[in-house]
Amino acid sequence: MTRQERLVFCKKCQNRDFNLTKGILCKLTGAEADFNGDCPDFLMDQQSSYIQEPKETIRPNATRAKNAELFIWVVLVVGFASFISSWMQYDLLTTVQNGGGYTDDELTWNDLREFAISILHIIIYITSGVVFIMWFRRAYFNLGLRMRVNHDDGWAAGGWFVPIISLYRPYQMIKEIDEGTSVLIEKRSAHPEKENGGLIGIWWALWIISGILGQISFRKSLNANGLEELMDSTLLNMLAFTPDIPMAILAVLLVRKIAEKEERLCHLEQQDYQLKVA
Repeated sequence: MTRQERLVFCKKCQNRDFNLTKGILCKLTGAEADFNGDCPDFLMDQQSSYIQEPKETIRPNATRAKNAELFIWVVLVVGFASFISSWMQYDLLTTVQNGGGYTDDELTWNDLREFAISILHIIIYITSGVVFIMWFRRAYFNLGLRMRVNHDDGWAAGGWFVPIISLYRPYQMIKEIDEGTSVLIEKRSAHPEKENGGLIGIWWALWIISGILGQISFRKSLNANGLEELMDSTLLNMLAFTPDIPMAILAVLLVRKIAEKEERLCHLEQQDYQLKVA
């Protein structure tokens, strides 16, 4: 077998690694792709149709998972602040509608408060999305180094922004991360690993509902001209926040559960490697 043939052989194996200096390595033994015959550690998954060629070693993802959890909580806290501000605005508008007493300073303060919280909410929401996608993409990238995956890891970021595709692609990929990591753990531990399909499904349904309500609320607020329309848009804004509470809690649980699986898999891989080289 020529060296080129051995390289092709190793490229098909899940137990492969990559070093920028040495090229393809065996992840189990650390040896270069230079086998004299059939490799006893060859492992190929026949279930999927796409394989991502190894470019680097597994990248750490625990810190990104913790950052994603933190920013989800921050978004929820700012959301609560926005809800309270909307309630205060609705109370003031009700006073105006009923002919109660109010001052120009109260109206000015209300507008400034609503504007400041809205800007803060947008900034925190965008930042949280970036941090979450950074964790999500790395988790999918690492899975692609370990087994065959159905998409390029670029879709872990781009899939959230493409119309129509954004309704299902991130859901498919996070399910693939969860299920694929479970399969890899089971192969190494010989024990069943619980999947989180139900949690992912409920979280994604709440994400879709929240997005729809958010769009309706945003358009309603842009077109609100009179007092009654402004009151309606304020109520709708409070209603749109409702699914965000369980959605945020489930998102934190989901990130934590997948992160724990990633750590467990890394530990098992390290144990297997130590046994191989011992």
